[in-house]
Parts: sequence; structure tokens; C-alpha cells
Amino acid sequence: MPGSVPSVQAARDEIAAQIRAYRDLVGAASKASGMSLTRIDAALAAFEPAFFNNLLVALDARFRERSSGAVGGEVRLLAGALLAHGGVLAADPSGRHDTQASVLRLDTGDRVALNADDFEALCRAFLAEVEASHVIR
Repeated sequence: MPGSVPSVQAARDEIAAQIRAYRDLVGAASKASGMSLTRIDAALAAFEPAFFNNLLVALDARFRERSSGAVGGEVRLLAGALLAHGGVLAADPSGRHDTQASVLRLDTGDRVALNADDFEALCRAFLAEVEASHVIR
């Protein structure tokens, strides 16, 4: 579909800008003076999963109805864990979640705490699946 590529590309561009902003923040914080590196590292360690977990929820909301593949199921399952299960991955009611075939290999009972690399890998696979599905309206 002609409309699918711009929508996915717009999402890629927006997410890339957010990831760059995060990495710029990390770089600036590591160079900051007046604060111990231990405190900076602790602040970044607390911020990273909150930031990337929220990006995952936003990604799911943006394309929830547009991907029905395995990666889309993984994204929905992770977003559901963050929104309804205190960040702990619950059993997949559809029974389709295959931990070993998943992008992040998280299993039932695991805590969802994404880092930049996890989010980038999941996002890349998810947007490729959405794009390939040609389901975008």
C-alpha cells in the first residue's frame, strides 16, 4: 500500500530522534561536573528502563491494530505487562508466545525493563513486520 511506507518511516524517524536524544543525554551526563559518577550512573540506570518501556507502550499504541505477526504479539504482550501487570510478563492468553523465537527472549514472570539496545532490536523487528504486512490503513 502506498500509505504504509511513510507511516512506518515516520515512526522510524521519530524513534531514532528519541534514541539519539537519550544517547546525547547519557553522553552529556557522563561529562557533567559537580556530580559524582556514581550518582549519574544510578540516575541513568533508573531512567533508561522507564524511558524505553514508555517508548514501547507508545509504539504498541501507534501500531496495535496493524501487526498480527509474532513480533507484534511480543510487543502487545510486553506493553500489557507494563500497563496491567506491574511490569512483569504474564502468560500469553493466546498461548502463542514462544520465548526462544521472540526478539527479547523474555519468559513469563520476567520483569520488563528495556534498555536502549533491547528497544532498538525490538522496534526494528516490529516495524519491519508492520511494513511487510501491508495492513496499515
